Amino acid sequence: MKLLNPSSRSIAKLNSLDELCNLLGINKGHLLFICYKRPDELKYKSFEMRKKRGGFRKIDSPQKGLRVIQGKLAELLEENVEFKTCVQGFVKERGVLENATLHKKSNWVLNVDIKNFFGSINFGRVRAVFVAKPFEIHPDVATVIAQICCFKNYLPQGAATSPIVSNIVASTLDNQIIRRIRNHRLLYSRYADDITISAKRVFPRELAYISEGRTIVGEDLVNIFSRASFEINQKKSRLQSKYSRQEVTGLIVNRKVNVPAEYKNKLRAAIHHWVDDPREAERKYYVDILGLTPEEAELTDDGSKLRRNIYGRLSFLNMVKGGDDPTYIKLILKMAEHDPLPPKFVKNIKAEYKMYDVFLCHASEDKADIVEPLYQELSKIGVHAFYDKKEIGWGDSLVGTINKALLKSKYVIAVMTDNSVGKSWPQQEINSVLNGDISGGTKRLLPLIFGDKEKILNNNFLMNDKLYVEWKDNPTEIAQKVQELLAQKSNE
Repeated sequence: MKLLNPSSRSIAKLNSLDELCNLLGINKGHLLFICYKRPDELKYKSFEMRKKRGGFRKIDSPQKGLRVIQGKLAELLEENVEFKTCVQGFVKERGVLENATLHKKSNWVLNVDIKNFFGSINFGRVRAVFVAKPFEIHPDVATVIAQICCFKNYLPQGAATSPIVSNIVASTLDNQIIRRIRNHRLLYSRYADDITISAKRVFPRELAYISEGRTIVGEDLVNIFSRASFEINQKKSRLQSKYSRQEVTGLIVNRKVNVPAEYKNKLRAAIHHWVDDPREAERKYYVDILGLTPEEAELTDDGSKLRRNIYGRLSFLNMVKGGDDPTYIKLILKMAEHDPLPPKFVKNIKAEYKMYDVFLCHASEDKADIVEPLYQELSKIGVHAFYDKKEIGWGDSLVGTINKALLKSKYVIAVMTDNSVGKSWPQQEINSVLNGDISGGTKRLLPLIFGDKEKILNNNFLMNDKLYVEWKDNPTEIAQKVQELLAQKSNE
Protein backbone atom coordinates (compact mmCIF):
# COMPACT_ATOMS: atom_id res chain seq x y z
CA MET A 1 0.00 0.00 0.00
CA LYS A 2 1.19 3.52 -0.76
CA LEU A 3 -0.23 7.03 -0.59
CA LEU A 4 -0.96 8.95 -3.75
CA ASN A 5 -0.69 12.72 -4.03
CA PRO A 6 -4.01 14.23 -5.09
CA SER A 7 -3.47 17.94 -5.64
CA SER A 8 -6.05 19.34 -3.22
CA ARG A 9 -7.48 16.32 -1.35
CA SER A 10 -4.50 14.75 0.39
CA ILE A 11 -5.36 13.00 3.63
CA ALA A 12 -1.73 12.72 4.77
CA LYS A 13 -0.61 14.61 7.89
CA LEU A 14 -3.98 16.12 8.75
CA ASN A 15 -3.47 18.24 11.87
CA SER A 16 -6.98 19.36 12.73
CA LEU A 17 -10.59 18.26 12.60
CA ASP A 18 -11.38 21.38 10.56
CA GLU A 19 -9.06 20.13 7.80
CA LEU A 20 -10.82 16.76 7.77
CA CYS A 21 -14.27 18.39 7.62
CA ASN A 22 -13.18 20.60 4.74
CA LEU A 23 -12.00 17.56 2.79
CA LEU A 24 -15.27 15.75 3.48
CA GLY A 25 -17.41 18.81 2.83
CA ILE A 26 -19.37 18.48 6.09
CA ASN A 27 -20.08 20.70 9.12
CA LYS A 28 -17.89 19.94 12.13
CA GLY A 29 -20.73 20.25 14.62
CA HIS A 30 -22.88 17.88 12.55
CA LEU A 31 -20.03 15.36 12.39
CA LEU A 32 -19.39 15.44 16.14
CA PHE A 33 -23.12 15.14 16.93
CA ILE A 34 -23.54 12.05 14.75
CA CYS A 35 -20.35 10.40 16.02
CA TYR A 36 -20.64 11.15 19.73
CA LYS A 37 -24.19 12.26 20.61
CA ARG A 38 -26.45 10.10 18.46
CA PRO A 39 -27.25 6.77 20.20
CA ASP A 40 -26.09 3.51 18.61
CA GLU A 41 -29.62 2.33 17.82
CA LEU A 42 -30.08 5.40 15.59
CA LYS A 43 -26.69 5.01 13.91
CA TYR A 44 -27.14 1.49 12.60
CA LYS A 45 -29.83 -0.99 11.68
CA SER A 46 -28.55 -4.52 12.35
CA PHE A 47 -29.79 -7.83 10.94
CA GLU A 48 -28.46 -11.27 10.03
CA MET A 49 -28.11 -12.88 6.61
CA ARG A 50 -27.69 -16.60 6.02
CA LYS A 51 -24.28 -17.52 4.59
CA LYS A 52 -24.06 -19.68 1.46
CA ARG A 53 -22.19 -22.40 3.36
CA GLY A 54 -24.15 -22.32 6.59
CA GLY A 55 -24.39 -19.98 9.57
CA PHE A 56 -25.29 -16.31 9.63
CA ARG A 57 -23.50 -13.06 8.86
CA LYS A 58 -24.35 -9.95 10.87
CA ILE A 59 -24.93 -6.85 8.77
CA ASP A 60 -24.79 -3.40 10.39
CA SER A 61 -26.29 -0.90 7.98
CA PRO A 62 -25.46 2.77 8.75
CA GLN A 63 -28.41 5.17 8.81
CA LYS A 64 -28.98 8.61 7.31
CA GLY A 65 -26.22 11.15 8.13
CA LEU A 66 -23.62 8.57 9.18
CA ARG A 67 -24.08 6.72 5.90
CA VAL A 68 -23.38 9.96 3.99
CA ILE A 69 -20.26 10.73 6.05
CA GLN A 70 -18.89 7.21 5.61
CA GLY A 71 -19.49 7.41 1.87
CA LYS A 72 -17.51 10.64 1.62
CA LEU A 73 -14.66 9.28 3.77
CA ALA A 74 -14.48 6.10 1.69
CA GLU A 75 -14.30 8.16 -1.50
CA LEU A 76 -11.50 10.31 0.01
CA LEU A 77 -9.49 7.25 1.02
CA GLU A 78 -9.90 5.71 -2.44
CA GLU A 79 -8.43 8.87 -3.98
CA ASN A 80 -5.43 8.74 -1.64
CA VAL A 81 -4.50 5.05 -1.39
CA GLU A 82 -3.11 2.59 -3.92
CA PHE A 83 -2.86 -1.11 -3.04
CA LYS A 84 -0.45 -3.75 -4.26
CA THR A 85 -1.60 -6.08 -7.01
CA CYS A 86 -2.04 -8.88 -4.46
CA VAL A 87 -5.06 -7.01 -3.03
CA GLN A 88 -7.96 -8.07 -5.24
CA GLY A 89 -11.02 -7.28 -3.13
CA PHE A 90 -12.71 -3.86 -2.91
CA VAL A 91 -10.36 -2.31 -5.48
CA LYS A 92 -11.56 -0.81 -8.77
CA GLU A 93 -10.97 -2.96 -11.85
CA ARG A 94 -10.13 -5.96 -9.65
CA GLY A 95 -12.45 -8.67 -8.40
CA VAL A 96 -13.12 -12.39 -8.06
CA LEU A 97 -12.41 -13.09 -11.74
CA GLU A 98 -9.08 -11.26 -11.74
CA ASN A 99 -8.18 -12.92 -8.44
CA ALA A 100 -8.96 -16.41 -9.71
CA THR A 101 -7.10 -15.81 -12.99
CA LEU A 102 -3.87 -15.18 -11.07
CA HIS A 103 -3.85 -18.78 -9.79
CA LYS A 104 -5.05 -20.84 -12.77
CA LYS A 105 -3.01 -23.83 -13.98
CA SER A 106 -1.20 -24.24 -10.64
CA ASN A 107 0.07 -27.52 -9.19
CA TRP A 108 -1.12 -26.49 -5.74
CA VAL A 109 -3.60 -23.92 -4.47
CA LEU A 110 -3.91 -23.06 -0.77
CA ASN A 111 -7.01 -21.22 0.46
CA VAL A 112 -6.87 -19.68 3.93
CA ASP A 113 -9.74 -17.79 5.55
CA ILE A 114 -9.21 -15.05 8.14
CA LYS A 115 -11.42 -15.68 11.15
CA ASN A 116 -13.88 -12.85 11.91
CA PHE A 117 -12.06 -10.50 9.53
CA PHE A 118 -14.07 -7.29 10.01
CA GLY A 119 -14.88 -8.08 13.64
CA SER A 120 -11.18 -8.49 14.55
CA ILE A 121 -10.33 -4.97 13.34
CA ASN A 122 -11.16 -2.84 16.36
CA PHE A 123 -11.17 0.88 17.14
CA GLY A 124 -7.58 0.89 18.40
CA ARG A 125 -6.22 -0.77 15.24
CA VAL A 126 -8.06 1.66 12.97
CA ARG A 127 -6.86 4.67 14.93
CA ALA A 128 -3.30 3.39 15.05
CA VAL A 129 -3.04 2.78 11.30
CA PHE A 130 -3.96 6.41 10.56
CA VAL A 131 -1.56 7.78 13.18
CA ALA A 132 1.33 5.72 11.77
CA LYS A 133 3.16 6.13 8.45
CA PRO A 134 2.33 6.75 5.68
CA PHE A 135 -0.74 8.72 6.90
CA GLU A 136 0.82 10.43 9.97
CA ILE A 137 -2.51 12.01 10.92
CA HIS A 138 -2.78 13.86 14.23
CA PRO A 139 -3.98 11.44 16.98
CA ASP A 140 -7.10 13.53 17.73
CA VAL A 141 -8.14 13.50 14.05
CA ALA A 142 -7.35 9.78 13.75
CA THR A 143 -9.63 9.20 16.75
CA VAL A 144 -12.56 10.84 14.95
CA ILE A 145 -11.84 8.85 11.77
CA ALA A 146 -11.90 5.64 13.80
CA GLN A 147 -15.16 6.77 15.40
CA ILE A 148 -16.68 7.26 11.93
CA CYS A 149 -15.52 3.81 10.80
CA CYS A 150 -16.21 1.64 13.87
CA PHE A 151 -19.32 0.42 15.64
CA LYS A 152 -19.17 -1.27 19.05
CA ASN A 153 -15.37 -1.61 18.66
CA TYR A 154 -15.28 -3.35 15.26
CA LEU A 155 -15.60 -2.58 11.55
CA PRO A 156 -19.28 -3.05 10.65
CA GLN A 157 -20.19 -5.05 7.58
CA GLY A 158 -22.47 -2.69 5.72
CA ALA A 159 -20.45 0.51 6.16
CA ALA A 160 -18.93 2.05 3.02
CA THR A 161 -15.65 2.63 4.86
CA SER A 162 -15.13 -0.95 6.06
CA PRO A 163 -13.80 -2.47 2.80
CA ILE A 164 -11.02 0.06 2.20
CA VAL A 165 -10.14 0.43 5.88
CA SER A 166 -9.85 -3.35 6.23
CA ASN A 167 -7.49 -3.40 3.24
CA ILE A 168 -5.37 -0.66 4.83
CA VAL A 169 -5.14 -2.54 8.13
CA ALA A 170 -4.42 -5.87 6.38
CA SER A 171 -1.56 -4.38 4.34
CA THR A 172 0.83 -5.39 7.12
CA LEU A 173 -0.28 -9.00 6.72
CA ASP A 174 0.12 -8.78 2.93
CA ASN A 175 3.69 -7.51 3.24
CA GLN A 176 4.72 -10.17 5.75
CA ILE A 177 3.34 -13.05 3.68
CA ILE A 178 4.94 -11.75 0.47
CA ARG A 179 8.34 -11.54 2.18
CA ARG A 180 7.99 -15.07 3.57
CA ILE A 181 7.03 -16.78 0.29
CA ARG A 182 9.30 -14.84 -2.07
CA ASN A 183 12.10 -17.42 -2.12
CA HIS A 184 9.63 -20.23 -2.88
CA ARG A 185 8.33 -18.54 -6.03
CA LEU A 186 4.76 -18.72 -4.79
CA LEU A 187 1.93 -16.43 -5.84
CA TYR A 188 -0.12 -14.63 -3.17
CA SER A 189 -3.41 -12.73 -3.32
CA ARG A 190 -6.08 -11.61 -0.89
CA TYR A 191 -9.75 -10.93 -1.56
CA ALA A 192 -11.02 -9.43 1.72
CA ASP A 193 -10.64 -12.30 4.21
CA ASP A 194 -9.94 -14.94 1.54
CA ILE A 195 -6.20 -15.65 1.20
CA THR A 196 -4.82 -17.65 -1.74
CA ILE A 197 -1.26 -18.93 -2.17
CA SER A 198 -0.45 -21.03 -5.24
CA ALA A 199 2.57 -22.96 -6.48
CA LYS A 200 3.49 -23.97 -10.01
CA ARG A 201 5.69 -26.77 -8.59
CA VAL A 202 5.91 -28.15 -5.04
CA PHE A 203 4.19 -26.50 -2.07
CA PRO A 204 6.44 -25.83 0.97
CA ARG A 205 5.50 -28.16 3.81
CA GLU A 206 6.37 -25.53 6.42
CA LEU A 207 3.53 -23.39 5.08
CA ALA A 208 0.86 -26.08 4.65
CA TYR A 209 0.45 -29.81 4.03
CA ILE A 210 -2.24 -32.49 3.87
CA SER A 211 -2.52 -35.10 6.63
CA GLU A 212 -5.21 -37.80 6.62
CA GLY A 213 -7.28 -35.77 4.18
CA ARG A 214 -7.11 -32.57 6.25
CA THR A 215 -5.21 -29.39 5.42
CA ILE A 216 -2.75 -28.41 8.14
CA VAL A 217 -1.51 -24.83 8.02
CA GLY A 218 2.13 -24.69 9.13
CA GLU A 219 3.35 -22.78 12.17
CA ASP A 220 5.28 -20.36 9.94
CA LEU A 221 2.09 -19.12 8.34
CA VAL A 222 0.08 -19.21 11.58
CA ASN A 223 2.69 -17.02 13.27
CA ILE A 224 2.62 -14.48 10.42
CA PHE A 225 -1.14 -14.08 10.88
CA SER A 226 -0.74 -13.83 14.65
CA ARG A 227 1.93 -11.11 14.40
CA ALA A 228 -0.43 -9.13 12.14
CA SER A 229 -3.21 -9.56 14.75
CA PHE A 230 -5.30 -11.92 12.62
CA GLU A 231 -6.35 -15.53 13.20
CA ILE A 232 -6.68 -18.31 10.64
CA ASN A 233 -9.99 -20.15 10.41
CA GLN A 234 -8.51 -23.66 10.33
CA LYS A 235 -11.83 -25.28 9.35
CA LYS A 236 -11.88 -23.37 6.06
CA SER A 237 -8.24 -23.96 5.05
CA ARG A 238 -7.84 -26.07 1.88
CA LEU A 239 -4.71 -27.20 0.06
CA GLN A 240 -5.82 -28.42 -3.37
CA SER A 241 -3.70 -30.29 -5.92
CA LYS A 242 -4.18 -30.05 -9.67
CA TYR A 243 -5.75 -33.54 -9.56
CA SER A 244 -8.68 -32.26 -7.47
CA ARG A 245 -11.02 -29.34 -7.97
CA GLN A 246 -9.11 -26.13 -7.31
CA GLU A 247 -11.33 -23.24 -6.32
CA VAL A 248 -10.40 -19.58 -5.77
CA THR A 249 -13.02 -17.05 -4.61
CA GLY A 250 -15.81 -19.29 -5.86
CA LEU A 251 -14.34 -20.01 -9.31
CA ILE A 252 -12.65 -23.14 -10.68
CA VAL A 253 -9.02 -22.54 -11.76
CA ASN A 254 -7.58 -25.96 -12.72
CA ARG A 255 -7.12 -25.41 -16.46
CA LYS A 256 -9.12 -22.24 -17.05
CA VAL A 257 -11.28 -20.01 -14.92
CA ASN A 258 -14.77 -21.46 -14.80
CA VAL A 259 -18.04 -21.22 -12.87
CA PRO A 260 -18.84 -24.23 -10.64
CA ALA A 261 -21.65 -26.47 -11.84
CA GLU A 262 -23.54 -25.76 -8.59
CA TYR A 263 -23.71 -22.05 -9.42
CA LYS A 264 -25.25 -22.75 -12.82
CA ASN A 265 -27.66 -25.32 -11.35
CA LYS A 266 -28.90 -22.90 -8.69
CA LEU A 267 -29.29 -20.14 -11.27
CA ARG A 268 -31.19 -22.49 -13.57
CA ALA A 269 -33.48 -23.46 -10.66
CA ALA A 270 -34.06 -19.81 -9.70
CA ILE A 271 -35.10 -18.98 -13.27
CA HIS A 272 -37.40 -22.03 -13.39
CA HIS A 273 -39.13 -21.03 -10.14
CA TRP A 274 -39.37 -17.36 -11.16
CA VAL A 275 -40.97 -18.31 -14.48
CA ASP A 276 -43.46 -20.56 -12.67
CA ASP A 277 -44.43 -18.10 -9.89
CA PRO A 278 -42.34 -14.88 -9.55
CA ARG A 279 -43.78 -13.76 -6.21
CA GLU A 280 -43.47 -17.14 -4.48
CA ALA A 281 -40.02 -17.73 -5.98
CA GLU A 282 -38.84 -14.42 -4.53
CA ARG A 283 -40.23 -15.22 -1.08
CA LYS A 284 -38.65 -18.66 -1.11
CA TYR A 285 -35.23 -17.34 -2.14
CA TYR A 286 -34.94 -14.46 0.32
CA VAL A 287 -36.87 -15.92 3.27
CA ASP A 288 -36.36 -19.70 3.08
CA ILE A 289 -32.88 -19.79 1.53
CA LEU A 290 -31.22 -16.54 2.69
CA GLY A 291 -33.01 -16.53 6.04
CA LEU A 292 -34.33 -12.95 5.97
CA THR A 293 -37.68 -11.88 7.36
CA PRO A 294 -40.15 -10.53 4.75
CA GLU A 295 -39.59 -7.04 6.19
CA GLU A 296 -35.80 -7.27 5.94
CA ALA A 297 -36.02 -8.73 2.45
CA GLU A 298 -38.36 -5.94 1.29
CA LEU A 299 -40.21 -8.39 -0.95
CA THR A 300 -42.07 -7.16 -4.02
CA ASP A 301 -45.52 -8.09 -5.27
CA ASP A 302 -44.31 -9.11 -8.72
CA GLY A 303 -41.00 -10.88 -8.00
CA SER A 304 -39.01 -7.99 -9.49
CA LYS A 305 -36.35 -8.10 -6.77
CA LEU A 306 -35.51 -11.72 -7.58
CA ARG A 307 -35.68 -10.83 -11.27
CA ARG A 308 -32.92 -8.24 -10.75
CA ASN A 309 -30.95 -10.77 -8.72
CA ILE A 310 -31.20 -13.30 -11.57
CA TYR A 311 -29.98 -10.80 -14.14
CA GLY A 312 -27.09 -9.97 -11.82
CA ARG A 313 -26.11 -13.63 -11.63
CA LEU A 314 -26.44 -13.93 -15.41
CA SER A 315 -24.12 -10.94 -15.80
CA PHE A 316 -21.58 -12.68 -13.56
CA LEU A 317 -21.84 -15.83 -15.69
CA ASN A 318 -21.30 -13.68 -18.77
CA MET A 319 -18.25 -12.02 -17.19
CA VAL A 320 -16.60 -15.36 -16.46
CA LYS A 321 -17.72 -17.47 -19.43
CA GLY A 322 -18.32 -14.86 -22.11
CA GLY A 323 -21.38 -13.83 -24.08
CA ASP A 324 -21.16 -16.82 -26.44
CA ASP A 325 -21.31 -19.44 -23.69
CA PRO A 326 -24.17 -21.88 -24.49
CA THR A 327 -25.43 -22.10 -20.88
CA TYR A 328 -25.52 -18.31 -20.58
CA ILE A 329 -27.42 -17.96 -23.85
CA LYS A 330 -29.95 -20.67 -22.94
CA LEU A 331 -30.73 -19.05 -19.59
CA ILE A 332 -30.94 -15.56 -21.09
CA LEU A 333 -33.35 -16.80 -23.74
CA LYS A 334 -35.44 -18.48 -21.04
CA MET A 335 -35.78 -15.15 -19.23
CA ALA A 336 -36.45 -13.33 -22.50
CA GLU A 337 -39.29 -15.73 -23.24
CA HIS A 338 -41.12 -15.02 -19.97
CA ASP A 339 -40.04 -11.50 -18.93
CA PRO A 340 -42.54 -8.96 -20.33
CA LEU A 341 -40.08 -6.08 -19.79
CA PRO A 342 -36.58 -7.50 -20.33
CA PRO A 343 -33.50 -5.23 -20.22
CA LYS A 344 -32.25 -3.89 -23.53
CA PHE A 345 -29.30 -6.29 -23.70
CA VAL A 346 -31.71 -9.23 -23.34
CA LYS A 347 -33.87 -7.90 -26.17
CA ASN A 348 -30.77 -7.66 -28.36
CA ILE A 349 -29.75 -11.25 -27.60
CA LYS A 350 -33.29 -12.47 -28.23
CA ALA A 351 -33.31 -10.76 -31.64
CA GLU A 352 -29.88 -12.15 -32.48
CA TYR A 353 -30.93 -15.71 -31.65
CA LYS A 354 -33.80 -15.97 -34.10
CA MET A 355 -34.25 -19.69 -34.72
CA TYR A 356 -32.95 -21.71 -37.62
CA ASP A 357 -34.97 -24.75 -38.67
CA VAL A 358 -31.92 -26.94 -39.29
CA PHE A 359 -28.20 -26.85 -38.56
CA LEU A 360 -26.06 -28.79 -41.06
CA CYS A 361 -23.12 -30.41 -39.25
CA HIS A 362 -20.48 -31.88 -41.57
CA ALA A 363 -16.84 -32.39 -42.46
CA SER A 364 -15.45 -30.03 -45.09
CA GLU A 365 -14.89 -32.92 -47.55
CA ASP A 366 -18.66 -33.60 -47.68
CA LYS A 367 -19.78 -30.09 -48.67
CA ALA A 368 -19.92 -30.47 -52.43
CA ASP A 369 -21.44 -33.95 -52.71
CA ILE A 370 -23.92 -33.99 -49.81
CA VAL A 371 -24.34 -30.70 -47.93
CA GLU A 372 -24.65 -28.38 -50.92
CA PRO A 373 -27.44 -30.33 -52.72
CA LEU A 374 -29.29 -30.91 -49.41
CA TYR A 375 -29.09 -27.20 -48.55
CA GLN A 376 -30.47 -26.29 -51.97
CA GLU A 377 -33.44 -28.64 -51.58
CA LEU A 378 -34.19 -27.38 -48.07
CA SER A 379 -34.12 -23.79 -49.33
CA LYS A 380 -36.51 -24.61 -52.18
CA ILE A 381 -39.23 -25.79 -49.77
CA GLY A 382 -38.72 -22.89 -47.33
CA VAL A 383 -36.69 -24.66 -44.61
CA HIS A 384 -34.28 -22.16 -43.01
CA ALA A 385 -30.96 -24.04 -42.71
CA PHE A 386 -27.64 -22.98 -41.18
CA TYR A 387 -24.88 -23.83 -43.66
CA ASP A 388 -21.49 -22.45 -42.62
CA LYS A 389 -20.51 -21.58 -46.19
CA LYS A 390 -23.54 -19.29 -46.46
CA GLU A 391 -23.72 -17.92 -42.91
CA ILE A 392 -20.11 -17.30 -41.80
CA GLY A 393 -18.56 -14.21 -43.34
CA TRP A 394 -15.07 -12.78 -43.51
CA GLY A 395 -13.92 -11.68 -40.04
CA ASP A 396 -16.72 -13.49 -38.16
CA SER A 397 -15.90 -15.57 -35.09
CA LEU A 398 -16.01 -19.18 -36.28
CA VAL A 399 -16.55 -20.72 -32.84
CA GLY A 400 -18.97 -18.03 -31.68
CA THR A 401 -21.10 -18.16 -34.82
CA ILE A 402 -21.37 -21.95 -34.80
CA ASN A 403 -22.18 -22.11 -31.06
CA LYS A 404 -24.95 -19.58 -31.54
CA ALA A 405 -26.32 -21.44 -34.56
CA LEU A 406 -26.39 -24.74 -32.64
CA LEU A 407 -28.45 -23.09 -29.91
CA LYS A 408 -30.77 -21.46 -32.45
CA SER A 409 -31.53 -24.61 -34.44
CA LYS A 410 -34.59 -26.77 -33.93
CA TYR A 411 -32.87 -29.81 -35.50
CA VAL A 412 -29.28 -30.72 -36.27
CA ILE A 413 -28.58 -32.91 -39.30
CA ALA A 414 -25.26 -34.65 -38.61
CA VAL A 415 -23.73 -35.68 -41.93
CA MET A 416 -21.70 -38.71 -40.86
CA THR A 417 -19.41 -40.21 -43.48
CA ASP A 418 -16.02 -41.89 -43.68
CA ASN A 419 -14.63 -38.36 -44.01
CA SER A 420 -16.06 -37.17 -40.67
CA VAL A 421 -14.87 -40.15 -38.59
CA GLY A 422 -12.13 -38.93 -36.31
CA LYS A 423 -12.57 -35.28 -37.27
CA SER A 424 -12.64 -33.19 -34.09
CA TRP A 425 -14.77 -30.29 -35.30
CA PRO A 426 -17.95 -32.13 -36.44
CA GLN A 427 -17.59 -34.42 -33.42
CA GLN A 428 -17.62 -31.42 -31.06
CA GLU A 429 -20.83 -30.17 -32.65
CA ILE A 430 -22.45 -33.62 -32.37
CA ASN A 431 -21.39 -33.96 -28.72
CA SER A 432 -22.81 -30.52 -27.95
CA VAL A 433 -26.23 -31.64 -29.20
CA LEU A 434 -26.00 -35.05 -27.49
CA ASN A 435 -25.13 -33.39 -24.16
CA GLY A 436 -28.29 -31.32 -24.48
CA ASP A 437 -30.29 -34.48 -25.17
CA ILE A 438 -28.85 -36.27 -22.14
CA SER A 439 -29.42 -33.32 -19.79
CA GLY A 440 -33.11 -33.19 -20.65
CA GLY A 441 -33.23 -31.09 -23.81
CA THR A 442 -35.43 -31.89 -26.81
CA LYS A 443 -34.00 -34.79 -28.79
CA ARG A 444 -33.25 -33.13 -32.10
CA LEU A 445 -30.19 -34.83 -33.63
CA LEU A 446 -30.87 -36.34 -37.06
CA PRO A 447 -27.99 -38.59 -38.23
CA LEU A 448 -27.43 -38.82 -42.01
CA ILE A 449 -25.00 -41.65 -42.81
CA PHE A 450 -23.00 -42.36 -45.96
CA GLY A 451 -20.25 -44.98 -46.11
CA ASP A 452 -19.18 -47.74 -43.71
CA LYS A 453 -22.12 -47.70 -41.25
CA GLU A 454 -20.48 -50.00 -38.70
CA LYS A 455 -17.28 -47.97 -38.60
CA ILE A 456 -19.16 -44.67 -38.35
CA LEU A 457 -21.49 -45.79 -35.54
CA ASN A 458 -18.66 -47.45 -33.58
CA ASN A 459 -16.92 -44.08 -33.50
CA ASN A 460 -20.10 -42.44 -32.17
CA PHE A 461 -21.27 -44.88 -29.51
CA LEU A 462 -23.67 -42.36 -27.94
CA MET A 463 -25.69 -42.47 -31.17
CA ASN A 464 -26.19 -46.23 -31.32
CA ASP A 465 -29.78 -45.96 -30.08
CA LYS A 466 -30.75 -43.19 -32.52
CA LEU A 467 -32.61 -43.81 -35.78
CA TYR A 468 -30.77 -42.60 -38.85
CA VAL A 469 -31.26 -42.29 -42.58
CA GLU A 470 -28.77 -43.14 -45.28
CA TRP A 471 -27.62 -40.79 -47.99
CA LYS A 472 -28.42 -42.26 -51.40
CA ASP A 473 -28.06 -39.09 -53.43
CA ASN A 474 -31.63 -38.33 -52.37
CA PRO A 475 -31.69 -34.68 -51.14
CA THR A 476 -35.32 -34.14 -52.15
CA GLU A 477 -36.55 -37.10 -50.09
CA ILE A 478 -34.53 -36.06 -47.01
CA ALA A 479 -35.66 -32.44 -47.28
CA GLN A 480 -39.29 -33.57 -47.31
CA LYS A 481 -38.73 -35.70 -44.18
CA VAL A 482 -37.26 -32.66 -42.41
CA GLN A 483 -40.25 -30.57 -43.43
CA GLU A 484 -42.59 -33.20 -41.94
CA LEU A 485 -40.66 -33.20 -38.65
CA LEU A 486 -40.85 -29.41 -38.46
CA ALA A 487 -44.61 -29.55 -39.05
CA GLN A 488 -44.99 -32.09 -36.24
CA LYS A 489 -42.89 -29.94 -33.90
CA SER A 490 -44.99 -26.84 -34.58
CA ASN A 491 -48.13 -28.80 -33.63
CA GLU A 492 -46.75 -30.07 -30.31
